[in-house]
Amino acid sequence: MFAIRQFSYVILKRLCSPFVIRYESTTTTDLIKTSSSDIERKSTIDYTPWATSELNGLINYLSIRIQNVGPITVADFMHEALSNPKYGYNTRHEVYGKKGDFITTPEIRQSYAELLAKWIMQEHSTIGGNVLQLVEMGPGRGLLMNDIIKILKKYKYSNTHTFFALYEKNLLMRQRQAETLLGRSFNPLIANDYRIKDGNYSLIWFDDFKQLLSYDTYFIANEFFNVYPIHKFQKTSKGWKEVMIDWNPITKQLQYVLSLKPTSMIRLYENFLNSIKDRQHIEISPQRAMIMQAMCTHLTTYGGSALIGDYGHWGEKGDTFRAFRKDEIVDPLSDPGNIDIVSDVDFEELSKRGMQVPNVQFFGPISQGNFLYNLGLNKRLTDLTYDKTPEEQEEILNDVEKLVSSEYMGDRFLYICAQRTNKINAPAGSFCFQMPGHFINELNSCVDDSLIGYVRTYDHLELAGRAVITRSPIPSVAVISGNGAGHEPAMVGFVGRGLLSACISGSIFASPPSADIFRLIVETKRRGAKQILLIILNYTGDRLNFGLAMERARELAIDIDMLVIADDIALNIPIGPRGLAGALLIIKVAGALAEQGKNMTEIVDVCQKIRAHLRTIGLSASGIRAPGHQQSFDLMDDEMELGMGIHGESGVQKLKLLPIRQTIDLALDQLFIGPRTLDLQPDSSVLLFVNNLGGCSNLELGIIVKEAVENLEQRKLNVKRVICGEMMTSFNMKGFSLTLLKLATDMSSSILNLLDAPTDAFAWPKVISPTQSTNSIQALSDSLEFNEQFSSQIVISESPLSFNSSDSELINQALQGIVKRLYNEADELNRLDAVSGDGDTGTAFMRAADAIARDLVNKKLVLHRPSSLFRRLGLIAESRMGGTCGAICGLFFAATAKQLSLSNQSQKIIDSLCDAFEAGIQSVESYARVQPGDKSLLDALIPAVDYIKSKRKQQIFTSKDWRELAFVTERATQETRNFIAKVGRAAYTKSVEITVVDPGAKAVSIIIQAICDIFIRANIK
Repeated sequence: MFAIRQFSYVILKRLCSPFVIRYESTTTTDLIKTSSSDIERKSTIDYTPWATSELNGLINYLSIRIQNVGPITVADFMHEALSNPKYGYNTRHEVYGKKGDFITTPEIRQSYAELLAKWIMQEHSTIGGNVLQLVEMGPGRGLLMNDIIKILKKYKYSNTHTFFALYEKNLLMRQRQAETLLGRSFNPLIANDYRIKDGNYSLIWFDDFKQLLSYDTYFIANEFFNVYPIHKFQKTSKGWKEVMIDWNPITKQLQYVLSLKPTSMIRLYENFLNSIKDRQHIEISPQRAMIMQAMCTHLTTYGGSALIGDYGHWGEKGDTFRAFRKDEIVDPLSDPGNIDIVSDVDFEELSKRGMQVPNVQFFGPISQGNFLYNLGLNKRLTDLTYDKTPEEQEEILNDVEKLVSSEYMGDRFLYICAQRTNKINAPAGSFCFQMPGHFINELNSCVDDSLIGYVRTYDHLELAGRAVITRSPIPSVAVISGNGAGHEPAMVGFVGRGLLSACISGSIFASPPSADIFRLIVETKRRGAKQILLIILNYTGDRLNFGLAMERARELAIDIDMLVIADDIALNIPIGPRGLAGALLIIKVAGALAEQGKNMTEIVDVCQKIRAHLRTIGLSASGIRAPGHQQSFDLMDDEMELGMGIHGESGVQKLKLLPIRQTIDLALDQLFIGPRTLDLQPDSSVLLFVNNLGGCSNLELGIIVKEAVENLEQRKLNVKRVICGEMMTSFNMKGFSLTLLKLATDMSSSILNLLDAPTDAFAWPKVISPTQSTNSIQALSDSLEFNEQFSSQIVISESPLSFNSSDSELINQALQGIVKRLYNEADELNRLDAVSGDGDTGTAFMRAADAIARDLVNKKLVLHRPSSLFRRLGLIAESRMGGTCGAICGLFFAATAKQLSLSNQSQKIIDSLCDAFEAGIQSVESYARVQPGDKSLLDALIPAVDYIKSKRKQQIFTSKDWRELAFVTERATQETRNFIAKVGRAAYTKSVEITVVDPGAKAVSIIIQAICDIFIRANIK
């Protein structure tokens, strides 16, 4: 049962998802001498029931202290909250439950202990030595150590030369540990040197590393470091500020504030903080560093190994400060002394501090799921569940998921290992560093450099910007496709006679901007195409950008249509399955029909019939890390992912790596039992397309083809044709996709003939040609101006509706405010987007801000004419932003401008704007298939527009109205934390952090807040 059950993880509530607070930071400091004038106070909003000084003794104590000496550091606060002799949580509570000891089935607790004991034995046997000294740091009730001792005894690894030590300062916990390990209580203040019950093994408690024996030592620090106090720092427009804890005499509660002047810790860590470029918040714990260095000093002096496991990260997170009340996350300030306060461990920082000790080396980090599997968890659980009832098996496997599932502890709980540098072998558990590199010049130019390289290699191609166009005569129907970079040779490799007339590339894994697509359409029309057929893969960004470009082309009376391919069989969600490599078969058929002179209706009819009989499934033995992108999922050497997309999205199921024959059988099963099965009867004819996703060797690809063909034949299917190659990759993913096309009897021969039709596209059959000269590279003018030029050719009846001079000036100030706010918030928007997208929302809006700023300087924005203003903003969004946000903003502004152009002088401006904004939203909903609650920027924009519409009977907006508009938008933005993404790439990605706001909605809130600030100030004046 386990062999099947283990691969279908239940999505469980995260025990340790980060609690979002108002201010985050990094580093340590003591601000005893800081006066109140040095503190910047900020308002906070929190929905947790908070204790006051009247109800909480520790808050009362801290309030008196703060009133006397000023705000205290987060480190001081944590120390008092956990260790205050009278009120501290750890001095009044037994520290176990969510940390230290696992509250789980005895079988799983024992299995976990067995795996750790296995690690200890492997390390000890590798390092050598006659003495085993095992130390547990922060051992909770002692259950884990007790289990490990029993296991060592079982394997006869314990003897008179085995010593155990517990690092524990909490006297109450020492008593509980003694009850567990010795079978009796004891006075923890008396000198200790005990013999463990049922064995002649030495046991001591210590609080100084000098008390340990001078032998090889093996440390286990499991959830030990996360309780040590941290200093928190936040990056602002004025530099780094330390987060402090202040007292609010009105609410009688504690509150977060920022230091205005540099604290001593900011000065101490100034160089380090200034070197941080990609984070807004930093947490640093000197106490963690001191203990880590003490452990490393002992290791380098006497030998051994240290295994450190905790909730943590490798330097990529900022704010992880949070507290627990009965396993529920609450704000750390809400009830100190009665809640357990922790923060994630920055393993990168911890290892750097440890390596300041000479002759020490670190390995990792490695996730708990991978670590336990590497130590043999699969075999252990197979044995555990063998003779259990179904109910017992279910209980055991549910607890296993808590340990290894990426939705719970599996990816969030990490391990590192420290050893002396003279140890040759890596520690047990497959620790290793992964430092992927790429052969590029610069991230910003890598796509352009790649396209230039291809065009200079093949003489049938030419390059215009990021559009690759065939030199062959354009047929009557030009077939155009495109996608983000990272899938090469798609689509550049399929441009040529008998296939694509042209293709357009976006940035890595990002849809090309609609402005570039539109420009290519116009160029293709200029070269002789009478009709244009766009064929794209079903991804939100592509659908939006190509759809917007198509609508703009139709305004120029261009005969154009679009075909969307969704051949994925792994997912079947409301916005449709993903488009995968099977789309290339349809593109080839369309290109061949166009070369024969068929019209667009005939081509689309054939392609739609093929699309109905086309299915693809992907598998991979690795994740990917494209330049500038974070890796979406990790796989161990013995794991694979079934059903992933081509942008690094995780698939539907993580499996143990199987022999290729079984892997192929598992994948092809999806065609018969999956959510979108093909109607395949015995003797049905099929075409098989095996696509290398980028990292499979040619040897492996040959084996894959062999097994796939034989598998289909065993299923009584007639494999009429096999196509194999590296045709649509996912950067360097070590995986492949299998596409099956059912060949209907009435179309079989004609489809095969079309696929066999000649083409000079280099990725279909290989094409070798002399090196090209630079005259194939065409420099292009600015795409924004190009779009404006063609917009001017469209006959638009401008509305007489206009703003007066004072309103125009306020609009100018508002646009300047928007530009400034988007600059300042770009990093935060990118961080939010990186959770489930490609981390570029802030960059996209900043590019738009750059264009707006230039237009304001050059006076290209017609501020007094609403229709012209919004039309120009739409062109900026199309040309500069790219991706889904660019398309949505472009659609919204374009439709808004069009509606405003229909307004007459008799209408009030607010009525015209309300109608225009509503038209903009309807346009976006039409193309994006997005609804309120789908977690998109519309979730903030629609409430804002609805609020404006509710005030349309008023002549003017008051200061109160502007404030309420900003509040409504921000509230709607915060509500997106609880939404499940149903559009964009996030709809396909299993996110680690689900409780973050939508970055697009946050950008809308930022923009509206900037506008409201200007008009509020104007009303006050």
